[in-house]
Amino acid sequence: MRLLELRIGRRAWAGAVASATALIACLSINPVHAATEAGTAIRNVAQVQYGIDGQTSTIASNPVSTRVDELIDFTVDPLPACSNPTGDVTAVGFEILNTGNGDESFIIGEPVATGNFQVTGLAADANDNGCYEPGIDPRIPAGTETPLLRPFARYRVFVLGTGTLDGSTVELPVSSRFGRRRVGEVITGAGESGSDVVIGGTGGHVNGRPIRTTSVQEVQAELVKTQAIKARDGSETPMRGAIITYTLEGRFTGGGTASDVVIADPIPAGTAYVAGSLKLDGAALSDAGDGDAGNFNGSGISVALGNVPAPATRTVSFQVRIQ
Repeated sequence: MRLLELRIGRRAWAGAVASATALIACLSINPVHAATEAGTAIRNVAQVQYGIDGQTSTIASNPVSTRVDELIDFTVDPLPACSNPTGDVTAVGFEILNTGNGDESFIIGEPVATGNFQVTGLAADANDNGCYEPGIDPRIPAGTETPLLRPFARYRVFVLGTGTLDGSTVELPVSSRFGRRRVGEVITGAGESGSDVVIGGTGGHVNGRPIRTTSVQEVQAELVKTQAIKARDGSETPMRGAIITYTLEGRFTGGGTASDVVIADPIPAGTAYVAGSLKLDGAALSDAGDGDAGNFNGSGISVALGNVPAPATRTVSFQVRIQ
């Protein structure tokens, strides 16, 4: 509450003008400095204190209030491989993290695998230890909705299958309860305590896709994707014209060499690629398919890394603008 004192002889005048704008939580929230929770009503009343002939009076303004919008956003990242025995079942773990500012549940889709891995089902991580344990972690069907997750709470799930992960990829699609939507779309009154819902940078849908390529020398690789948003007003609001910077971190562990490595990412619907923004390990790459490793083909970016001896980390970044 702010106190403003006006002293104008025998005449006193007080005025207050306030405007309320929708509050949208940041896409990249540090849990230590978490954003205000969705549905929170923010109310403010100003005061004017003034004096007339030595007498002090106080007048309150009209109250103004706004309700914090609920941001729908989340990540789906691969879990580290575990060494515990799982019988004849191979398990690939994923972690769903609610990065929004409200309590939300998410829908686990049908996993898709390529290569030598055949999907046989899904299981929930009952004790949240990140490792699949037959007889402890229950099987769940595709289409299962997670429990309500508080902001920055996680839910772990395993894709189960047979065969080998050597040269295979496993993809786990996850959606919000609102399904796939346009980035920045507002759903009126659908959030907590009647607040509006704002669809974050994922568009309400994420394909969690670890890259697991194991050679004879046991080199392993995974790809971790993060994003940062900056709007024209300097905020992290996913509004029209805001810039999203995507960072793709390829992590190669174990021994040996991963061969013919290419990191690729399609440009999300509702956005446009920012020309000249493609980088590898912080160094600029050209958009044209010329002599360097980078290329933008009109629908996506790709960076050819060639042979990568483990251990190593290579980082690709690029930017898009929300249309």
